[in-house]
Amino acid sequence: MLIKIKIHYLFILTIFWCCFAFADENVSTSKATGGDQIIVSPTSTMIDVSDTVSVNVLVLDEDGNPVEGHKVQMIPENDQILSVNIGHSVSDESGYLSFYILGKQQGNSTLTVTDGVVSSQIDVAIRNLIHYILPYFYGEMQLSIVNPTSDVNYAKIQFYENSERFIEPVVVRLEAKEMKTLNLSEELDTVLKDGWAEIHSTELIFGGVWTNKGYLSFKKIDK
Repeated sequence: MLIKIKIHYLFILTIFWCCFAFADENVSTSKATGGDQIIVSPTSTMIDVSDTVSVNVLVLDEDGNPVEGHKVQMIPENDQILSVNIGHSVSDESGYLSFYILGKQQGNSTLTVTDGVVSSQIDVAIRNLIHYILPYFYGEMQLSIVNPTSDVNYAKIQFYENSERFIEPVVVRLEAKEMKTLNLSEELDTVLKDGWAEIHSTELIFGGVWTNKGYLSFKKIDK
């Protein structure tokens, strides 16, 4: 019975790790060592100035069981760059809690999630992002993104279906002059329905998709 319980919690933890979709390699959640474990997702993120991003936290004991009623603190390295909007600072019966990071001004910072004994860190990059819109997409389509600059670039793609379902964003890292083609359903591990998308980037990017309406390119929009 104990083995079945541990397998069940391992399955839950695996789902939690996959909640935030990244198109970049070598991205994983962090785990503090010794005693209780504090697992955060994502471990790195990029947000727009005056924008927010949701962070999920899972608290486990040394045996991998969820800990209820465990209080943690969120400590920004630089509160001039980012701040924290705390929904719940105490873990629920499943060991979960969540909060939001608010970007205040451009810069890089870290946020420490700790119970005073163990901790995990989140790397946060805050930028004045360029906003694009893709007016139409379908889940089986391939979306192409080109970085024409000579610098490393990032693009965050937020999908909005014609439904009430929330889709986690995809963050794409683009090397200088690199083009990436993404299969939407593979990247998100779900089949998307019709909808539209917003693309936020640190620098100028190009891209679009082929649809039954023809080729649709990204359209730059004012904030």
